[in-house]
Amino acid sequence: MSENKLVYIASPYAGEIQKNVEFAKAACRYAMEQNCTPVAVHLLYPQFLDDNDSAQREAGLCMGHRVLEACDELWLCGSRISTGMAMELQEAKKLGIPVRKISAEQIQGGFTMENKYGVWAMRSAGSVCGAAQSWCKHGGKPMEFESMEQAESYAKQLNESCYSPNVHYAAKEMEPELNQGSGFSMRM
Repeated sequence: MSENKLVYIASPYAGEIQKNVEFAKAACRYAMEQNCTPVAVHLLYPQFLDDNDSAQREAGLCMGHRVLEACDELWLCGSRISTGMAMELQEAKKLGIPVRKISAEQIQGGFTMENKYGVWAMRSAGSVCGAAQSWCKHGGKPMEFESMEQAESYAKQLNESCYSPNVHYAAKEMEPELNQGSGFSMRM
């Protein structure tokens, strides 16, 4: 692609916000790799607008539609079309802006994001050993949980059964891993 198109990136935001933000960033990187200039208003506007406030959400959608007017294409990214994306699609059709569907596989180049959760142990400076923090480990490897709820439950159990005024346990999302095929894994 020799032409540098201005493309409007439409992907879900609400719900699993952290995961959706990471996906939107990956979609922008993908657009850049296609020699396009990506615009993802859902990465910008939540920095100063509250998506849970209906008036601010409406303002964000109106501003997004104004930005869309300047774009060469709308890219619908991923397999799910959110309410906001459906409104952007409708606006693009009304304006005659071409729409492309981009799959998660295209964006991630065959890679999939795996979210894992762990329990973070934090020792205070008041401890005789000094301040420290680390993942809770089993067999020398950080313990991994499939959901935040599982990690929170384990952290609560540790806080109750291993009580110490200098140590606290908290559930935390681990850095996402990109996995492709069997045995290949790469830290982001």
